Amino acid sequence: MHQDTLGFSMRELRLYLGLSQAELSDGICTQALISQIENNDVSPSAELLYQFALRLGVDINYFFHMRETPRLDYVNEVIRQVRRHIKRREYSEVEEILDAEESNPLFRPVKNQQFYLWHKGICMYYLHKEADTALQLLDAALHYTTTTSKNYSEREIEILISMAILYSEEENWDRALPLFHKALYHVRFFPIIKDETIEIRLYYNYAKALSTCRNYEKALSIAREGFLLCRDKQRLYLFGELSYQCGKLNYLLNNQELASEYLTTASTIFQLDQNEAFKRHVDDYAKKIGMLPRKA
Repeated sequence: MHQDTLGFSMRELRLYLGLSQAELSDGICTQALISQIENNDVSPSAELLYQFALRLGVDINYFFHMRETPRLDYVNEVIRQVRRHIKRREYSEVEEILDAEESNPLFRPVKNQQFYLWHKGICMYYLHKEADTALQLLDAALHYTTTTSKNYSEREIEILISMAILYSEEENWDRALPLFHKALYHVRFFPIIKDETIEIRLYYNYAKALSTCRNYEKALSIAREGFLLCRDKQRLYLFGELSYQCGKLNYLLNNQELASEYLTTASTIFQLDQNEAFKRHVDDYAKKIGMLPRKA
């Protein structure tokens, strides 16, 4: 039996869990069908595979990921560590992890190599200030998978956002703004975005870029979408920052009352989050424009 088949993956997991074919098939299908699937004589339907995944206690994607990466648990832990350090802007730690995994065969499958190139590019920019190399790596990562320009995956949307942010850092607005717009289009039409922070980060950075280019009305529209997403989903991630953006943009557009409301909200959020530095920044800005934040 080939070890890169769905049937092998299912049989391996069933035996690991100590289940017989009869126990796996009970209430789902016949034992004979389980035997045929494990011997790669037939392929299960999506519905059957979903029921097998429930019975075995795994996500349905387990079967497909296992065919690409035999040590999925190890790879997922590496990815988790990289993402944690990225959120903290600990780029040296990210580069150290990536260097250690550079020759690891587990990172040769397409999705893992894409992840590697993406974060290598981020490190090249923030650690070594090599903008051209960084953007080339991100572009290579974006085109590493097989979707089309009409249907980006969730990860590809994240890479688009990363590219747009780097172009913003370089003040190359002719490249940054279209990438932000493209990412927003795909976020809005993508069936399901599992990680809501992707949308939130997009709204925040896109609004920031538009504001820098003095397109205040559009920036406010984008920032408000992010604000409402945070509020409706009860997510603190960038909630204070988006509230502050909305406050500043409303002030610049002469919407004084709304500016005061958003600045007060931002100050309150940062206080609840025990982020004294950001709270002080918001309060100082409110005082500077003669608009003390209201007491919550």
